Amino acid sequence: MDPIDNPWCTDSLMQAMKEESAMNFLALLRENQPLTEFIQSRTTYLNEELATFYEIDSIKGQEMRRVTLSDPRRYGLFGQASVLAVTSSPYQTSPIRRGEWVLNALLGTPPAPPPPDAGTLSEAIESNRKLSFREKLQRHSQDPRCQSCHREMDPIGFALENFDWFGRWRLESNGHPIDAKGRLPSGTRFEGPVGLRNVIIHEKLDDLARQITRKMLSYALGRQLEYFDEPAVRTILRAFKSKGYRMHTLIQQICLSYPFLYKRDPIPAERQEGPLAPGS
Repeated sequence: MDPIDNPWCTDSLMQAMKEESAMNFLALLRENQPLTEFIQSRTTYLNEELATFYEIDSIKGQEMRRVTLSDPRRYGLFGQASVLAVTSSPYQTSPIRRGEWVLNALLGTPPAPPPPDAGTLSEAIESNRKLSFREKLQRHSQDPRCQSCHREMDPIGFALENFDWFGRWRLESNGHPIDAKGRLPSGTRFEGPVGLRNVIIHEKLDDLARQITRKMLSYALGRQLEYFDEPAVRTILRAFKSKGYRMHTLIQQICLSYPFLYKRDPIPAERQEGPLAPGS
């Protein structure tokens, strides 16, 4: 990013954005919060620079501190600039990328990969200034080759379109008002980050819980999960759900799981022997 054109985008701002997300997740773990707080927490961590970026005036100084938010649009994960920035393209939001990230990384329900001939926006659609960005993408997604994936991803991404490519709130894009309404294949309708948050909590919480269980077990084991880990995942998940998805239960159950109790440290290369040893 060119610092001449974007003097507001400093290294310290980007560091504060990262720290906000990290400190929120750490609080989730330390305070035994329910998993729902990951999505709808009314508190976050800000310093003056990040607060100003969020148009919050009451925070002074560069030290990150816990803040109670008054704007529900900023509650939880979907209001954090770090998430909104890394799921955008340079200087342009990407509803497709944001929607795919929610489905794949957050919920563990990835859409099917695009067909080899899916293509991109045609030049005629791309150059039509009368169409909003959403209308351009909708024209593209009408292609039968693309519909099955886009009908899942796009509504989720459109719900976050009021946040620009770096997480700033906006009401229009290139002179067109933002349309943040969405409808899932199930028929559920929602609007904006608040509506998306409610959909995740009320309809997708089990998917979110399964995904975070898998991610944290993988982290604890220091490896990718395999098919033989699935019984442990199910056992952990049942206990996790029975306690209202409280995070201490998840940590405890991971530590008591068979894969964790009987995990083996990787064998250093210099100690490996036999036909599979390096150089054999």
